[in-house]
Amino acid sequence: MAGACGRAYRVDPTLDPTPCNALTQTATGLLVPGVEIEADPGLTVTAPAPGDCPQTWTVGIDSLWAQGPWTGVGAHDLNGADRVYETITEVAPMVIPRSGVWEVNYAVRGGVLLPANLVASQYVVAALFQNGSLIVGEEVMVVGLSRGQATGAAMQVQGTGAQAFLRFFNAGDQVTLHAYRIGQLGTAQVISNGDGRTRIMAHWIGPTGDTPA
Repeated sequence: MAGACGRAYRVDPTLDPTPCNALTQTATGLLVPGVEIEADPGLTVTAPAPGDCPQTWTVGIDSLWAQGPWTGVGAHDLNGADRVYETITEVAPMVIPRSGVWEVNYAVRGGVLLPANLVASQYVVAALFQNGSLIVGEEVMVVGLSRGQATGAAMQVQGTGAQAFLRFFNAGDQVTLHAYRIGQLGTAQVISNGDGRTRIMAHWIGPTGDTPA
C-alpha cells in the first residue's frame, strides 16, 4: 500500500502456526494446496467434516466375497469316460461381482467304490472352470482307491480335496465346478452333506492392475 512521501509498504499476513494450517506465503501471494483423491474400485474415501482441523480423510477397503454353494440333493454320480470333465450342476455357478484379483478356495468331497473280486482302480479329480474353460494348474485329486488282486470284498473310501489360488477375474465371470473319474470298474461320486461339504468361494483382494510382489 502507499505510505507517506510516496513510499510503498507491503503488509505480510500473519499465518496461524497451527500444524494443520496448509497456507504458505509465496512471492505471488498465499498458496493453498489443493487436494484431489481418487479411489480405485474396492476402496472408499470419507471426507472430513467442514471446519475439522486437522482435516482427516479416511480411506477404507470395500471388500467383497462370492460363493457357489451346494444346491442339489444327494450326490452327483460321475458316469463319463476317463478324464472327461462333467459339470457338477449341484454346485451353483459363482458369479464374480467385481473386476480384480480374487483369492479362490474350493473343496470337493468325493467317494469311490470297487466291487468285490476285481483288479480295479477308481479316482475322482476336480477342477474349476472360468466361463466354460478349465483353470489350468488348479486341479485337485479328491480321492482314489486301487486293488491289485482279483479277490476280496467290495471296497469303499471317501475323502475331501481342496485348493486355493489367486487369479484375476472380470466382473460377470462365472466360475463352475467340474470333476471326472478315472477307472470304469466301480462307482465315483461327488458328495456334499453334513458329514463333509463341497463348495467354492472367493474373496476380492485387489483392484485391476495389481501384480505379484
